Amino acid sequence: MLNKNAPIPLHYQLTTDLREGIIQGTWGVGEVFPTDKELMNKYNISSTTVRRAVSQLVQEGWLDRRPGKGTFVKKTPIEETLGEPTGFFEEMINRGLKPSADVLNVSEVELSKKELEKVPQLRIFSEQRMFVFEKIQKLNDEPIAYVKSYWPYEYGVRIAELDLSTQGIYELIKREFGFSLIRAEEFVGADIANKKISQYLNVKIGFPVLTMERIAYNEHDKPIELSINAYRADRYKYKVHLQRSGQN
Repeated sequence: MLNKNAPIPLHYQLTTDLREGIIQGTWGVGEVFPTDKELMNKYNISSTTVRRAVSQLVQEGWLDRRPGKGTFVKKTPIEETLGEPTGFFEEMINRGLKPSADVLNVSEVELSKKELEKVPQLRIFSEQRMFVFEKIQKLNDEPIAYVKSYWPYEYGVRIAELDLSTQGIYELIKREFGFSLIRAEEFVGADIANKKISQYLNVKIGFPVLTMERIAYNEHDKPIELSINAYRADRYKYKVHLQRSGQN
């Protein structure tokens, strides 16, 4: 129940409680959400408080109001805030969600002329051998992203021995190897799913996807990872904070 004596506004408390209920599956996707009157009676609060909370959840994408039919729970895009290099697992856990992954491939790759022509971004590395990891990132067993991640051999050979299905690589290297990726260059674009991506993400060929390429660096400003990813555009979005430096 809500704490009416707390300094936190009731509508904010209600929004938080209802959002958590949706995340935890109290109401499933597509189900009818409780009416305003039902929420008023359950929480013993005013209609104004209920309307503000529900409107906020509609704005965030958790709910869909349909005139004459009611309010329904819908899937909201997973939002990643760009600003520092974090992994999928870390982003989702920070939001109270439970990620997992299907590991498709872990293999060694030679940076031959043919390979560099196929993936020219690898030219930034002064390596002859690297490891590549291919995964499908999931939430509630639903595929969200296809990830192809390249690492220098010295790191990749050790990462290959770890369980990548329940933990993210960034979290693993911090815990197991004692270092973090400090900065990254990230390029976000748009594309459509080809046959391979459509199978991995369980969508039709031609379905819109977000693409992301990231080059991540360690504390010595040495490139450590190249990641080439594709996200379902209906389930993932990027958020960027912009601020003018000074006044004109």
